[in-house]
Amino acid sequence: MMAKSFRLEKNNSDDIGFASTCLVAGIIDFDEFKAWLYFVMENSDEIPSYFFNILDINEKFEYTLKRQEVVGFTPSWEGTTFEENALYGIGYKRNIAYQNDVVSQISALKALSKNPHIEERFKETFPFLELPE
Repeated sequence: MMAKSFRLEKNNSDDIGFASTCLVAGIIDFDEFKAWLYFVMENSDEIPSYFFNILDINEKFEYTLKRQEVVGFTPSWEGTTFEENALYGIGYKRNIAYQNDVVSQISALKALSKNPHIEERFKETFPFLELPE
């Protein structure tokens, strides 16, 4: 099997940006974020050194607080507002107690139904996570 090319660098950080956005928004927890790092490490030929810095961190708060320092840049995912709302819809699907100050559950789930590519992206990014139907 050929290694996948992940976007993990300062000028092309879409994959780490998407995973980081999911973490910060509470769509995944810190253990799931670390599981993603290991997934990338197993499926990529080149591992950025900052992955090891992140793996040394014990909690989400520390990562969010020191992200720029630990990674060396701020990872970004260029999702539109509607795509971000759809991502929050995944948070609501995954966790009945999920709370979000940006968008209501109804609006987020509606955005998710109108942006099925976001759910596909989530499944591709985190193939080891179950996503309720």
